[in-house]
Amino acid sequence: MICVPITAITTAGALQEIQQAEEVADILELRIDYLADPDLAKLLAARKKPLIATNRKTDEGGKFPGTEAERLKLLEEAARLGAEYIDLEWSCGQEVIQRFKELTRGGKSRIICSWHNFQETPQDLNQIYSSIKSTGADIIKIVTQATSINDNLRIFDLIAKAQADGQEIIALCMGPCGEISRILTPLLGAYLTFGSLRPGKESAPGQIEARTLRQVYRIGELKETDFRLYGLVGNPVSQSQGIYIHNRAFQHLQLDSLYVNFLVEDLASFMRDFKGYLCGLSVTMPYKQKIMDYLSEVDPIARRIGAVNTIVKRKNKLIGYNTDIIGAVQAIEAVTAIAEKRVVLLGAGGVARAIAYGIARQGGKLTILNRTPSRAQTLARELFCRSGGLEEIQNLEADILINGTSVGMAPQSDEMPVPASVLRPGMVVFDTVYHPATTRLLEEARARGCLTVSGVDMFLRQAAAQFALWTGFEAPVEVMRSALKW
Repeated sequence: MICVPITAITTAGALQEIQQAEEVADILELRIDYLADPDLAKLLAARKKPLIATNRKTDEGGKFPGTEAERLKLLEEAARLGAEYIDLEWSCGQEVIQRFKELTRGGKSRIICSWHNFQETPQDLNQIYSSIKSTGADIIKIVTQATSINDNLRIFDLIAKAQADGQEIIALCMGPCGEISRILTPLLGAYLTFGSLRPGKESAPGQIEARTLRQVYRIGELKETDFRLYGLVGNPVSQSQGIYIHNRAFQHLQLDSLYVNFLVEDLASFMRDFKGYLCGLSVTMPYKQKIMDYLSEVDPIARRIGAVNTIVKRKNKLIGYNTDIIGAVQAIEAVTAIAEKRVVLLGAGGVARAIAYGIARQGGKLTILNRTPSRAQTLARELFCRSGGLEEIQNLEADILINGTSVGMAPQSDEMPVPASVLRPGMVVFDTVYHPATTRLLEEARARGCLTVSGVDMFLRQAAAQFALWTGFEAPVEVMRSALKW
């Protein structure tokens, strides 16, 4: 289930938010501590969905300014008014929790006993869980701060323990590294996850918009414990469009599959500890080359390129492929043939390597230019082509110019990898940057009479090849294109 926190600061505002939230929520959480003028009778009478009454004290991350007696009195009032759930912090103590259990006995309300750690995900979660369980609360809630993506695994293990005990639990991680827990924990057996009403209405760090949980990740639609997990491994990952296009494609073909972003700092531990959860991966900067060390097999083309952007799990083996080469060649050849054309490629990183091999295979006359000429020279030796520094672009004639660097990517969208003066009418200009969809380089190229190829075309074509490798189905490319968000 998806729970939407109501975080307005007035009763009037909260009434509006309740009405809006009920369109996407299974459960509401009324954050009493946010309200300056809490009219609980009016608020509880207005809602049609079940409601958690929460009045968080400041040392637990809340905003309630009054005394402890005043705080608990408002929660007692919520219970008498029929709130389906009352959230009590474990730090309240057994006496308070027992008093609320007596108050709610025979009534509608169930007790959620919650514990938060805003600094880390500690090692002793099982001990904390057991201590909270001893209170006799109906639902245990444990929320921690993730300092690495692997912290989520402790939360996943805790949910499995609670399921084995027959104990209902809400468990997740906060922060950017904990974002996946907000998506995956309800699918792994947690009672619910929290989603904000809209951006800016988050009640905790890393909270995802409820509509995104519902529409992109299909929480409430996917089969619990029976879904196939894919995702993007990289750092950073927040600007990726993969979550939109792959999840829309899974939905279109009615596949119980899910794609999430994995923000990874320690690649070795991620590949070791998450392997059991994964069915496949996309790989982005800075791991396209490093990740080859953790694979059982690497496709010969990817091995020759020296970079992997796609991983498929087969018979518990992780196999690496490179679909960038497919995406790039198809995107260019939709506009012009490559054979015998003079091609200047900027960059020598993971994407550029794939493109270079694709150009060479198609018979293009390739020159590789890079900010660090030695890197371009190393790649050029492999492909028996020319190389040099970026400054040489002024003296080169090109039929096709390809930006294989990240220059021009949002938020530095005003930057260009080359001076506009090198762009000539009739030249084909291909920018692998796809965010923004139309870069400044492409704008300048069009203004000077060049044919242009957007990074979006390459991105979609390589993603379609990934999708086919993972699922065995032809990717619905136009459906995926319609899911792009800028």
